[in-house]
Amino acid sequence: MVGQNRIVIITGASRGLGLAIAQEFAGNGWYVIGTGRSEKHSEFPSNGEYHQFDASDPEACEAFWEHVSAQHTGAAYCLVNNAGGYISGSLTKLRPEDYLLQMQSTYFSAVYMTRGMALVIPQARIINVISSSALGIYTGDAAYGSAKAAEMHFFQVLQKEFKPGHYRITNLYPTDIASQGPNPRSIKPEDLARFIRTEAENDSTYYLRDATIYPSSD
Repeated sequence: MVGQNRIVIITGASRGLGLAIAQEFAGNGWYVIGTGRSEKHSEFPSNGEYHQFDASDPEACEAFWEHVSAQHTGAAYCLVNNAGGYISGSLTKLRPEDYLLQMQSTYFSAVYMTRGMALVIPQARIINVISSSALGIYTGDAAYGSAKAAEMHFFQVLQKEFKPGHYRITNLYPTDIASQGPNPRSIKPEDLARFIRTEAENDSTYYLRDATIYPSSD
């Protein structure tokens, strides 16, 4: 994906990893469109766009993509599904609504944003920041891990349904990300953001489908 007309859409771009991804892409020639339920962060790229809405609302996602596709015809698109809160706790400690909230913020936001895009954008690259929780079993992780496993399954089905020339889908499963501040035993958000941009720009004869990402220090 080379040229000046490159657009990346990043969900959950109001803070943490999503904000770092927005800054990384903006600093390397991409036009950045961020989305999130929270207000735009003061450090969000000034030359980009930020749309505040709930991505677990399918109608809001469709309206967003209709607007974007109308404003940016003929662009090369990359969607980065990054949104999703984290709710942990034991079976009885969590409230019934906690399980629903986790699925809405993590699974349904990715599903509806991707579906909304597919309705109007015929070709794109899709990079999904899932989690190693989709691959392993962890105590107190029933809500979060289940939502991430559902997200993984959804996109692996799409990898079967679409050829890479149509929608090229990369699923990432990072372990620990230092999204709440410096942590020498975790992946720096800036490093993961750079990795994501590199994959978005990859024009070689190969691409990543599913990759687990570990911190270099244990």
